[in-house]
Amino acid sequence: MAERKIKWTDQQKRAIKARGSDILVTASAGTGKTAVLSGRCVNIVSDKSICPDVRNILVLTFTEAAAEQMRSRITEQLQEILRQKPDSHLRRQLMLLQGADISTIHSFCKRLITEYFYKLDLDPTFGIIDSDEQKLLKAEALEKTIDWAWQQSDFKAALEKLLYRRNLRTNDGFLANIITISDFLDGVVYRQDWYEKAIQYAEAVNPFATDIGQKQKQIVADKLQHILNRLQYAQELVEKKATTDQTEWLRETHIKPVAECIELINSGQWDKCVEAIRNYDKPKTYKPKALSGPVAELLQKTAKEAVDDFEKLSHFAIISPDYLETLGSLAGLQTKILVELVKKFVQLYSQTKRTLNCLDFADLEHYALRLLTDEDSSLEKVKPSETALMLRDRYKYIFVDEYQDINSVQQRILEMLSPGGNILEVGDVKQSIYAFRGAQPDIFLEQLKQVSDQEENAPGGLRVDLNYNFRSNRGILDFVNRIFSRIMTASFTKIDYDESAHLRPAPEDEKHDSPSAYDKPVVEFHILDQIEKAHSSPDENNEKSDGPEDSSLVTSRQRQAAMIARRIRRMVGADGGRPEFQIYDKQREVLRDVQYSDIVVLMRSLAKKANDYIEIFRLAGVPVSCQATAGYFQATEISDVLCLLKVLDNPQRDIELASVLRSPFFNVSDT
Repeated sequence: MAERKIKWTDQQKRAIKARGSDILVTASAGTGKTAVLSGRCVNIVSDKSICPDVRNILVLTFTEAAAEQMRSRITEQLQEILRQKPDSHLRRQLMLLQGADISTIHSFCKRLITEYFYKLDLDPTFGIIDSDEQKLLKAEALEKTIDWAWQQSDFKAALEKLLYRRNLRTNDGFLANIITISDFLDGVVYRQDWYEKAIQYAEAVNPFATDIGQKQKQIVADKLQHILNRLQYAQELVEKKATTDQTEWLRETHIKPVAECIELINSGQWDKCVEAIRNYDKPKTYKPKALSGPVAELLQKTAKEAVDDFEKLSHFAIISPDYLETLGSLAGLQTKILVELVKKFVQLYSQTKRTLNCLDFADLEHYALRLLTDEDSSLEKVKPSETALMLRDRYKYIFVDEYQDINSVQQRILEMLSPGGNILEVGDVKQSIYAFRGAQPDIFLEQLKQVSDQEENAPGGLRVDLNYNFRSNRGILDFVNRIFSRIMTASFTKIDYDESAHLRPAPEDEKHDSPSAYDKPVVEFHILDQIEKAHSSPDENNEKSDGPEDSSLVTSRQRQAAMIARRIRRMVGADGGRPEFQIYDKQREVLRDVQYSDIVVLMRSLAKKANDYIEIFRLAGVPVSCQATAGYFQATEISDVLCLLKVLDNPQRDIELASVLRSPFFNVSDT
């Protein structure tokens, strides 16, 4: 069957064809962002006047798999255009595509560093350490840092105060925070400035007189607003179920004090707000008798937690009157010594990497940024280097995928690579899950404030919202929209789930929905209650021996698997009935009965759980395929030992032998 031509939505066409400005695409789940990225690449490459060579584009993705998928999509679309209209320019671009820069940002940084290693005083044969080796090197550097610190006579008194009555285990104790702070600094553009600012705050007689005071005040204001939102939710809940007289106590005793504090901050009366928080007399939170049990309990719990949090605000350093007198100088001393420990740790860890001639992923970003930034740059004015200007000539258009997971170093790299007006950034802040790895979704949110959805008035960039979903039908999308519109608000998640974020079914998908698709709910929620076995006498047990099998012999996971297996059999009509519904088959372009292969079971983790499901499914006659990954055997040290055992078993295994030789057993270099 010939490949069908892509039918772009108006939103997608806008993102693909817009020119002359940076473009920020907010792409919700299943809205075809990969197709848009590849479609824009092809659209630009097809126009010889604006992009004479496919090697003039730079595509940065989050994973290697995404990079290969992107290259494959671009190839397919170029081939489709060539089939319809042969063109020598496009044929040449297709041939050059393998040389185009389509990769992860770390691969791009590595390629850049390798090309210009002489400007960075690096050995071009450097290796990249994996996460397991990185943890070992950091643990060794931490031990050396602690040993060094105890040997410094001028550190001893401050170090004793820092470590007094603290957990000193190296793996997860207080000193492990040195590694945590170092990891945080991997995403900071200028580490030295961070050190200096931290010391400056520590040495200040009153740190709240500096800009840190404004940040502390903003934190208090944000917390007050969050507390107020929760109390107002409780108020709305009780108003729906009770009379006005029964809700007045909540408004007067709970909501009013918080709202007054927010008004004081907004009017610039910070001192009066502090006084109100210090003198706050926490009210009792009653369970309204007029409400049903579960609703009354929810209201009481919500309101009580909110006023508890309001009372705890008095513990904030900027609000506590005794902080500066009692703890200020001591906290400053401990901050200074902790910063010195972090600096020494970073130095020792860097020395170890230089000795081994290796870099980690953070090094790739920082070296690339150093290469792209002019030496005369300052915090206030950052200038691109000669290398960056040369790369600006090379890359006419830049594409960034998963933009919500970018960090400040990566953002600065993009700023050095682009003069402005040629970047397409695609992301969805709702899908940002890598904050623990240094991702900063606030960068995405800040960009959203600067862009406009009006093409004729977009000096900060053009915003395009993709919300036509190509994966799910209307019933599922309605359910998702209803849930997210309630739980995603600017006060809680820094972004509202508004009309632009609401997912809508793709126009052509609505045409293929079967007439009976929405006769019953498409989302089901099953609750499996586990009844505790009551204590009974032996006689009672004997009387009930003919009853159901002891539930303690079946785990909760097996019980869940059995319920799902039974539900799947009913869906496909395996027990004698007809399949419950039909789905649209895009390959055959017809509606057909649902099959086992159309169904997927999603789990948070496959470890230890998948085997129970596979066993129960097979006992139930449900065919199952599971590519469970054994993470334990993928760890570097386990892999090295397994390779060693294989070589001992058969010395002719050359791949395993090479792995053993370059492992810590022998430390033979790649060269």
